[in-house]
Amino acid sequence: MSATSPSGSAAFGFDSVRIQEAVSVLGLGAEHGRLADRIRLEVIDGKTDTLVNACSDALARERGFALIERNIGVEPFKQVWIERLRAYGRDFDTPAYFGERLAIAAAYSRARIPLSVLQLQHCITQQMLIDSLSLRFAEDAATAKSLVDCVLKLTSLDLYLVAEGYHLPEIGELRKALDNLRKETSRLHQEASTDQLTGMMNYANLMESLEHQVNIAHQDHHKNKKGLPGHPLCVIMIDLDFFKKINDTHGHVIGDFVLRHVASRIQAAVRDFDKVGRFGGEEFVIIMTNADLDLAKVIAERVRKGVMDTPLHLKELTIQITISLGVAMLKEGERKEALLERADTAMYEAKRGGRNRVVIALDSGTGTGDDSGMLPEL
Repeated sequence: MSATSPSGSAAFGFDSVRIQEAVSVLGLGAEHGRLADRIRLEVIDGKTDTLVNACSDALARERGFALIERNIGVEPFKQVWIERLRAYGRDFDTPAYFGERLAIAAAYSRARIPLSVLQLQHCITQQMLIDSLSLRFAEDAATAKSLVDCVLKLTSLDLYLVAEGYHLPEIGELRKALDNLRKETSRLHQEASTDQLTGMMNYANLMESLEHQVNIAHQDHHKNKKGLPGHPLCVIMIDLDFFKKINDTHGHVIGDFVLRHVASRIQAAVRDFDKVGRFGGEEFVIIMTNADLDLAKVIAERVRKGVMDTPLHLKELTIQITISLGVAMLKEGERKEALLERADTAMYEAKRGGRNRVVIALDSGTGTGDDSGMLPEL
């Protein structure tokens, strides 16, 4: 095995951008190329055979070294080591440097040489160089420090390339595992942010989304003051009418069917980009961006009518359902808690006014919206 025939690094997934990223992350720069030249001059040139023989004797105590003897041969292994040491740190930021080290590591991997042996090889080389530099510059601490720092960084780069090259045969499996992990992470995130009964946003996700939209709307308020178009934000608070009676009469299993049914009717009536979530129990919230009170009222009426006109049919059972809705538009400087409270107050006014209706919350309090009549109590 020779180190004199470097492979292109691009074949191993390292283009010029990735090479520069790796070099930059490790803090390597042009000055380290000059320091590497000095390291070769001061402690390597003319001594490579002696240094490698000493390091090889230390490495031979590692149990995996027997595989080098059997699968590669000690002399070819030492020759690659010597050639690397002779060119220590030269052109470390080039495709040739990366490609050569990746190719050799991949070859060692195919020869079943344990990765730990290769890592130990670099650590022994590093320690040998540090010891030599410390002795050579015992009276010049500043120079010794800069040269030792260079050794540490170059060793980190070589260990990184060993690990990358060693696992090249496994890249396909690793990518597949990574794709599966991303899918599983996405599934878990979706599950964590979704109400399991209705499939809508759960409370935590709903509140996070509302906070985000409120902040955006306030930024738009400032734009509007400067003559730029603004995007009003409205919320609709919804509560099922007489839901307790449904549970008491038909049981909680049927009650769950009712909640899912209402959730589907709400979702069918809103715009595609409106956000709908379960606030808790039998309450739902719609977050409407770029919607003023007039538009919000139209959509709220559509939701109310969609629920009222679509009873739930379960075998021989038919359940008529109605909802009460409160609509509020975000005011300048208002936080999400105050906005929800105004929508909630308007919703309870709808209930006090006979249920199955929409009430609009005005700036000064609440005002009456739609006046649909109340259906007979279920």
